[in-house]
Amino acid sequence: MFFSLKSNAQRVTITQLFLGDTHLTEKRHTILVASWDPILAEARRQILEKEGYEVVSAKGSHGVRALCKKKQVNLVLIGYSIPPAEKRRIWVEARKVCKTPILELHRGGEPELIDSHAFAHESQVPDDLIKAVKSVLNRFRN
Repeated sequence: MFFSLKSNAQRVTITQLFLGDTHLTEKRHTILVASWDPILAEARRQILEKEGYEVVSAKGSHGVRALCKKKQVNLVLIGYSIPPAEKRRIWVEARKVCKTPILELHRGGEPELIDSHAFAHESQVPDDLIKAVKSVLNRFRN
């Protein structure tokens, strides 16, 4: 027998619900993924949604600002496909409307961290991405 939940189209057994599957009972976090590469954005969406996160996407700084105003975003994730100048604009626009933590993904090199709620992570595999996201969200439980 299955109990169906609307959240992320998951099917969950009654046993999972009553034995404390915290993945299902915790508040669902919303992650805003900023990426110029639609394939990478979709891959990140699938990885994060599989872990139970709600994901919204934006291509640039104006989209990030609009979504931060519109939704309760718990984390802004900036992909490495975005050029450094646009990454800075995304940070600035996000900070105009919220103090949400920002996680910048990068490929090598040392990224510039410009405020105390920003983190950088070199993510090459899905497990690394999930670990980094969980670490930041746990640090700033909101």
